[in-house]
Amino acid sequence: MSGTNQNKDVVTVGGGLVGAVGALCLDKFGGQNFRQALIERHTLEDYSDFEQNPDKKSSGRAYALSESSRAILDVLGLWDDMKAFAQPIQEVDISDSDLDSPFRPVFLNFSGEIALGKVGAYIIEHEPLAAPIYKALRQASSLEIFEGCQLKTLDQKPDFIQLHLDDGVSLTASLCIGADGRGSKVRSLAEIKTITSDYDQDGIVVTVDLSQPHDGKAVQHFLPSGPFAILPLPGDRASLVWTEERGKAADMCALDDEDFISEVNLRFSPKLGTAELAGPRKHFPLSLVLARSFIAERVVLIGDAAHGVHPLAGQGMNLGLRDVAALVEVIVETKRLGLDVGGNVALERYQQWRRFDGVTSALAMDGLKRLFSNDQAVLRELRGFGLRLVDRLPPLKEFFVKEAAGINGDVPLLMQGKSL
Repeated sequence: MSGTNQNKDVVTVGGGLVGAVGALCLDKFGGQNFRQALIERHTLEDYSDFEQNPDKKSSGRAYALSESSRAILDVLGLWDDMKAFAQPIQEVDISDSDLDSPFRPVFLNFSGEIALGKVGAYIIEHEPLAAPIYKALRQASSLEIFEGCQLKTLDQKPDFIQLHLDDGVSLTASLCIGADGRGSKVRSLAEIKTITSDYDQDGIVVTVDLSQPHDGKAVQHFLPSGPFAILPLPGDRASLVWTEERGKAADMCALDDEDFISEVNLRFSPKLGTAELAGPRKHFPLSLVLARSFIAERVVLIGDAAHGVHPLAGQGMNLGLRDVAALVEVIVETKRLGLDVGGNVALERYQQWRRFDGVTSALAMDGLKRLFSNDQAVLRELRGFGLRLVDRLPPLKEFFVKEAAGINGDVPLLMQGKSL
């Protein structure tokens, strides 16, 4: 296809989970003759063997899916293939203490609010989440996939946008969606400025087996170095996500298995017993990347390209899927009216819908990181007071649970489980 020029309605750059779900939503609701392309600089991950071998070793990655994110996957017909691998969260404990403290007092607990059945969240590993998504992506009739090639340049025109790839292919479209992560090439080429902050910290992820049943309980323990999260998985396993100084995280991941699990158990919740390694450990840099605008001429940003947040609340995937639901609703309604899906009216509507939530969520995660990742006595007292106060105010607790579930505010139809 080298040197060809192809016309599309929409081109998505970035084949991660957020970009892939967006392409599937457009395939389902874009209507007849809708044409789209997906560009991924790597070869798309292949999960063709997952159905035959679902018990293969985990990569260590896991996601906290809100109820509204689950609803999108259900509308796409994907949730039935995932739900057996997803662990509902029945209870959340939040604690704050020193690493060597013999006591881990729980300052804030969410249990009754979740048990109401009105809201919920699920923890699911990367492989069972990704396998149905990429299987469906390969079968999407409206979609042409360009993998193993990179976006080279963008030509933004008043009436269209041209994307030139490094293999000589050129694509002309009404709209380019940047779903290509924190280091977004789309964002850079569209000259959208960012607010950034390098935390000089790494996140560590690993899957463990538990010596005691978790009963669907998640634990967020705040330590001076940062949060240590225990996220329950099916089969009395857990995904651990925690923060350390960058050099210390690399050194810790280089330990042998026995020494590494000793470090894990030093941080572990006594209520859940002890942990044994059940997968590889990995570490990754933590930073804040927030686009000053989510749109430019014929360009729109979603997911981490728009707002790369700290993982302490596990909301990165959910924020990205909220972007998807809002953007797809805007595109579908605009196309049905016979209007330009990449025009200013459509893009401004998306920006007004998503920017406030995206910015406030990113800054809230940044503020929480700075508040809890320290060992100052005064701040520790204030944190404990604030957590205890929230624990004594049921309406406020229910608000936080609903916010985490993604059902507060102007919720897109797909996140309500409704078709477009």
